[in-house]
Amino acid sequence: MEPVIGVDVAKGFSVIQAFLKRNEPWGKAISISHEQSGFEQLGEILTELQAQTGISPAVVLEATGHYHRGLVAYLERSGWTYFIVNPLQAKRAKGTQLRKVKTDAADAWHLAEMYYRGDVTPHRTWDEGFTELQHVTRQHEFVTGMFVQAKLNMRALLDQVFPAYEKVFRNLFSVTSLYVLARCLEGQTEDLHVVIRKSAGKSHSEKWVEAKAETLREVMSRWGEQPRSRAQTSVLRSMVDLVLAFTDQLSELEKQMNEMARGLPEVELVKSIPGIGDKLAAAIVAEIGDVRQFKEAKQLVAFAGLDPGIFRSGKFTATSSRITKRGSKRLRRALYLAVQCGIRGRTNPRIREYYDKKRKEGKPYKVVVIACANKLLHHVYAILCKQQPFQT
Repeated sequence: MEPVIGVDVAKGFSVIQAFLKRNEPWGKAISISHEQSGFEQLGEILTELQAQTGISPAVVLEATGHYHRGLVAYLERSGWTYFIVNPLQAKRAKGTQLRKVKTDAADAWHLAEMYYRGDVTPHRTWDEGFTELQHVTRQHEFVTGMFVQAKLNMRALLDQVFPAYEKVFRNLFSVTSLYVLARCLEGQTEDLHVVIRKSAGKSHSEKWVEAKAETLREVMSRWGEQPRSRAQTSVLRSMVDLVLAFTDQLSELEKQMNEMARGLPEVELVKSIPGIGDKLAAAIVAEIGDVRQFKEAKQLVAFAGLDPGIFRSGKFTATSSRITKRGSKRLRRALYLAVQCGIRGRTNPRIREYYDKKRKEGKPYKVVVIACANKLLHHVYAILCKQQPFQT
């Protein structure tokens, strides 16, 4: 008799089905809410099942975005054994049935069946710092995407409303440039020298400020003579405020990222690889987590989705194989960027030599970069396992 509870997790609630042993359910499938009362209800069922069988029951659930985290936190605090199943494995197990039945109760049954077949392994836990860093790096990635789109929209509006302004500042999206543009759109141009000095602070000399003010006067005099849409000007002003807000938010997220990274020695180890800076190192470590959960480098490569797909049947073997892309897309993206930084200017000699070798063999650019990402991930795995910095 080996008790287990299969849990099908959804948004805000879960469906659970308890079993005394294989194919012997205990009671009916019930739904519990993802609140304290629902978690306590699950705890009572686990306690009753343990009292009846004399064995501590296990809980099997599927990783479902972030919806399962509250439930896992409760099980962790209460000391119950739980197994988190990969969604791909769960889907494959459900597909073995002859009848096509898709219900929450059936899914909970299938998860318990996977446990009895021995298809699940204990879930390895790691330092909470990895999870916190993952939240911050993913938020940084999300805000960066919106920031890029906001800059593109602002640039398109600027070309229509105030195209001559691009001649004033080399970096159009610097804080100084955005602040001055906002004042110009509001019509506050009585003393351009004061406006530029206030926004630039002490980072630039008086000569630089005066030169920018003179250029801005010429641009403003021509702009004042041109007809323009009041609505477009108002929208452009709003876009400037939005870009400034994104700049402040990204700066705050980077501070949080650096503070969390200081508590994780793995980030410094990954930064020792040439071509990987603070942000990329934090993203790579956050997505990998505790490297001890991977027994070998090939498992980590598969987790990143960089392993080649194999198609072979009888005497036929496919000549071209693509990567599976079944793993963490964020980890793949970070490695792709790290490779590009490493091969640019021979920043990472080992990766650059490998890149040149594959290119001489006639491999396309993207194929070679993916191969380099695979090799770079092996380097990351080695330094994290040995807890030693990268050596050229």
